[in-house]
Parts: sequence; C-alpha cells; structure tokens
Amino acid sequence: MTVLALDWNATRVRAVLGPAGEYPLPVALEPPGLDLPLAIGLEGSTPEVGGAALRVCRRTPHLVCQNFLPFVTGTANEGPRWQAGRHALDARAACEVVWRRLRDLGTNSKSIVLTLPGYLEAAQADVLRGLGERGRLPVFGSLPALLAAALAGHAEQFWQRSVLVVDADDQALTFGWVQAQNDQAHLIDVQTFPRLGLQAWRERLIDALAEAFVWHHRRDPRDAPLAEQGLYDQLEPLLDAALKHQAIQIGVQAQQWYKHLIVHPEQVRHFTEALTRQAQAEAHSLLMGWPSGEARSIVMTHDAARLPGLVDALHALVLSAPGSETKLPTTRVTSFQDDDFGEALMIPEAEGRGGVLVLPPEAPARAAHALGEAFRRGQIPKGHLETIAPLASVEPVEAGPPRLHFEGHDYSLREGTFTIGTQYGCQLHFDAARHPDVAPRHCQIVREPRGFTLYNFCSQGTLVNEQLVTGPKVLQAGDRIRLSARGPTLRFLGKVTAPPRLLVRGEW
Repeated sequence: MTVLALDWNATRVRAVLGPAGEYPLPVALEPPGLDLPLAIGLEGSTPEVGGAALRVCRRTPHLVCQNFLPFVTGTANEGPRWQAGRHALDARAACEVVWRRLRDLGTNSKSIVLTLPGYLEAAQADVLRGLGERGRLPVFGSLPALLAAALAGHAEQFWQRSVLVVDADDQALTFGWVQAQNDQAHLIDVQTFPRLGLQAWRERLIDALAEAFVWHHRRDPRDAPLAEQGLYDQLEPLLDAALKHQAIQIGVQAQQWYKHLIVHPEQVRHFTEALTRQAQAEAHSLLMGWPSGEARSIVMTHDAARLPGLVDALHALVLSAPGSETKLPTTRVTSFQDDDFGEALMIPEAEGRGGVLVLPPEAPARAAHALGEAFRRGQIPKGHLETIAPLASVEPVEAGPPRLHFEGHDYSLREGTFTIGTQYGCQLHFDAARHPDVAPRHCQIVREPRGFTLYNFCSQGTLVNEQLVTGPKVLQAGDRIRLSARGPTLRFLGKVTAPPRLLVRGEW
C-alpha cells in the first residue's frame, strides 16, 4: 500500500512517497526542486502554484497570492482576499488551488497524511483535509510538524524524556515542548512568534543588502522593481551559503545599471543578529521553565536551521548547565567547534545536558508517512492528532537508500564514485577554513560489486568507527567515518542492494 506524506507550511509543500512500512523517497514536486513554493500567480488565465509566482512577487506583488495557509477557514470569503483581473481568491480557495496541483500525486496513494504548522488550530487542519477529500483524495489524518519532528528525533534516539522543537515558515517561528509518556509523544506547549517568521528574516536581509549596495555603489535596489526582484531571488542561495559558511556573490540589475557584491557568512549573521538574539531569548525563557534535571534537547527542522546564526545560538544555550543563567552573546553567536557536528551536539542526557539536532528536510514528512497505514486501518482515529502521537520505533540504520548523513543533510551515493574533501568539485565539499583537518581530496567512496568501499587519500588518515583505514574498507550501515583524528564525522546509512533515486512528478 502506497502512503503519501505532505509536509505543508505557509512557505512550501514537501512530499515523500512509498509503500507502508518502508523508507519513503522524496518527491520532486517542482523538478528539479523538491519543494513546491506556496505562492500562486494570478496573471495567467488560471492560477498557477509554484516558483514562477515567486519570481515576480517583488515586481508585481498584486499578482501573487502568498502566506494564505494561516488564514484558512471553513467558510468561504472570510479573511484576506487576493484579487487580480478575473481571479479572486481567499485562503480557502487558494488551498483548493494547491490541492488541484497535487491531485495527480495523491490519486495513486491509498493513504495521505499531512504535517501542518504548529500555529494552525485543529479546526483549520480539518478544513484543509476536507478540501483534499473533496478532490477525492484519501486524506486520513494530520499532525503538527512539531510533533512529527519530535517523532523523527526520537527515532534517531536523540531524546528520551522531553525535547524543544523549533520550526519556521513565512508566518512564524514556532517552538513546541514535547514529552515522552507511555510510548507516546505529548505536545505540552506551543509558542508562536510571528515577528520572527521567515518573512521577517527575508525583509531584514533585503534591507541590509540594499544598504550595502548603497554604501558600495550608491545604488539602492529597492528603488527599481527589477533590481529588488533580483535581490529577492538570491536570498535562498544566500541562506544556503551562510549555512555552509561560504561567501557568495550577489548581483542585481536594473534597466540601466548592474552591480554586484561579495557577501560573507559573517555579514549575513550580522545582518540578522537582532532577530537571532530575540529567538535565542525566547528559547532561553522556555528552557528555564523546564523541570529541574530535564536535559535540554532541541530538535530543529531544516527550515528553522537555515535562519542565519540560529543553530549556533541554540547550541550556546544547551551548553550551559541546567538551571544556570546563559549569557547571551553581545556581538555574534557562538561558533561550532571543528569537531563532528552531530556527535558534538548530542550530549548524553545522563550528564544533565542536552544537544541540538538538525533534521533533514524530509524528516517530518517521513515521520508522518510511518503513521499512514495506522490511520487507514483505524488504529489511529481519522483526523488531526493535535497533541498526542505514538512514538515510532528506532529507525534501523539499514533503512533507506545508501547515503552519507552530516549536519542534518543526507548525501545520496547514487553515483559510482563519491569524493569528499575541501577541493572544489568534491561531491561533499568542506570549507577549509572551518575544517582545517580535512584534505583537499580526503577520501573517496566507490560503489563496487562487494558494496560501498572507502579509499583514503589523506596523510592524516580516515577513521571508520575510530579505526584507522589502512586499505580499502567496505562500509556497513551505521559506520561512522571521521575525516582525520580531529575532523568531522559522517555516518553511512541505508541499504546497498539498489541505487537510490528521487521520485519526479509523473513517475508515481
């Protein structure tokens, strides 16, 4: 039985698809991209969902419908309306447009489960599911993305008793406190901060970048719609580069001029420092309210982790002893050590400390996918799991396609050869400044008849499960690969019997 899980928020939709009980694959909803942006263009003969609408949202904002999900209601013509020409949409009608876009994907599924932002009420979740059912889609249930993220973190054995989950979309930055009780995850509290939503970070970045252009070139991109749109279009690459601690060139063009700017990751963090400090202060307040002795474990969705500096800021919180006051940074957030990202942040609860886990982008959807069959069979009542969801069993290291896991990301080993190092052209490229112990061409993983084999090319060595590699090493699921004695650690996961692949619209 095929189960489809859709991860909705005010910014985008993600999807995973696969048989019940098996490791689902992400679906490229807007190839080659996995995400379907929740923006609707109203310029054409019919409303169109996707990235094309985003590419004109600053030039012709009156022709784009965005951020409608938080306002969906059960009654038509309530709340905000977007109108252009003969098109007029309210939030409910906009969600219907999105469901029509996803209909072909859903008709071949026997069960559909949704994850939704934590700020949506149960009645709104019921409305959204009902709109899918009106399109004759088997939408059986939904749950908050906060709960789904907590389930994903628990399956990785990251937390045991309680966890703070952080999620973000255009509407808000959302915190959820989840506790484990009797094999169930309980969403105890939800705190929503609209002023810290992704849209606020984008606006701050646009203003800061525009001021930098004025300083360097005496040109303000906000004065020209074409230039402002070009600046907006480069925010996603800018966030990705900042997350990887890489510099990026930003170029903007108006009708009569073109200018460019080199932006370093430290500058991006400086631009959004005020927002980072506010988010850290809110998380600090929530953690201080936890019972004494509770480990401070934090799970972040991929969307929240892309907010510049937020991962480091929350990491600084959990490094403080429980019950002690955490000194907030005055100039910039604390940097990570050059050691293993995952291991350094997963501090054992027995020590009275917690850690920070950044989830892969599809992790909440995969947690929802695991509930699809139970919803269909009635083992879980049909509807919205507002506060309680069953904890999943620990995910086996053999689950899913062959991949390397590092810093909340999965790197597929679909190619015959996968090279790791600081040299440009490596499939997994490390920043030499951040990881000085990684060589330009450190090691290589080759798919061979006997399995995936690691070859070391670095004089400082590569370790597998803390054992120095002295020759070809066949990898087993769950192996930890450390790049030199003090370098970062990756994890090898998945089956090795079939090459991994993504699902593209039209293949399901």
